[in-house]
Amino acid sequence: MLNTQKKIETFVTKEFNQELKNYTIFKEDHNTYLLFDKFKVYKNKNGFTVSYCRISESYFFCDIRNAITFCIFENFNNYVDANRMKDLDRILSDIDFSNNLQNKLIKKSKTKEQKLLHHIKLNEGLHRKKFAVEELEKLINISRTLLDKKFRVV
Repeated sequence: MLNTQKKIETFVTKEFNQELKNYTIFKEDHNTYLLFDKFKVYKNKNGFTVSYCRISESYFFCDIRNAITFCIFENFNNYVDANRMKDLDRILSDIDFSNNLQNKLIKKSKTKEQKLLHHIKLNEGLHRKKFAVEELEKLINISRTLLDKKFRVV
């Protein structure tokens, strides 16, 4: 009886996993996620890496939300938005680096003109970041809509 029950359990689990593996997001351990049986997202010291399970290609992201959104777009063959996610993540990283540099240069500036110049560059960076974050949020909302449509029960 116990052996038969175990066989049935194993069969159901195996078949269940085969059918749903293209729709699932698993958290494997503390900092590793498996998405749609295609992507593995894991944390490294500077951010997050997205690697394909069956291909040796991988991408680096600074934020987990950006990495997962990229995976969603790739899974739905929305390559334009997936590439835009990679670009926006890189742009935000560059802007953050530039803003940190401008803050340091403001502190080291000796003249008012130098400080004013670095403040202008800092404000320009903050303005660019605002628009990049707005576009990023729109793409994240689009990915949520894609998932909602995919998993909607009719």
